[in-house]
Amino acid sequence: MNKLDGIMSLLIACIEIIYVINLLIFSEKNSINKLVIGIVTLLLGYQFIEFLICNVGLQKQIFIYLAFLDITLLPPLSLYTVLKFSARESHFSKLVFIPALFFIVYYLFVLSQFAVTKCTVLYASYHYPLGELYGIIYYLPIIFSNIILNKKWGAETDPLQKSLTRTFLFGFLFTFVPSMILAIAIPAFITAVESLLCKLAFIFASFLFYFALKNKHNIERK
Repeated sequence: MNKLDGIMSLLIACIEIIYVINLLIFSEKNSINKLVIGIVTLLLGYQFIEFLICNVGLQKQIFIYLAFLDITLLPPLSLYTVLKFSARESHFSKLVFIPALFFIVYYLFVLSQFAVTKCTVLYASYHYPLGELYGIIYYLPIIFSNIILNKKWGAETDPLQKSLTRTFLFGFLFTFVPSMILAIAIPAFITAVESLLCKLAFIFASFLFYFALKNKHNIERK
């Protein structure tokens, strides 16, 4: 095991924990900002677990499962935050978590099929069951989030809300568009997509950090 394996994960986790601390201190404590803090916390949590897996050598299936539990919650939590921010939240909004909960429960029963296949300074690769279905379920909330934010950005007339919407949308676009390009250009990207996507999600965390600091007068639905 290379002593530098996973070091990029630790670096990103350290920066993201600084984001979280600053948001806890300086951001307005409205419900949307609390959800944003939750998203950034999940991102730093995954990076720290990956560091433990690749650098400390904690490669038992339970640690891989915890990493997947963490990132599996990210897309639905992001979509739920977008729905709330866009005033589209309803009593059914929390149903967006059901597919993620399915995988979280299912993967508990197939822990033996989890394995770390590769660790490097930049990323880790994993073997896990239902990979293609997991990928579809993972990306759907992200696609819906982009569609909702794009519509809100186009329809918004309030300058503050338009700026906040643009920041949220660009966080998605500048994270996931490059990942799609890399997946097409570099086939090896697919084998480590979870890890590399979470590295690129540092961009998303940075946009969300700015978003939450500026989101001080958001009108929330009661």
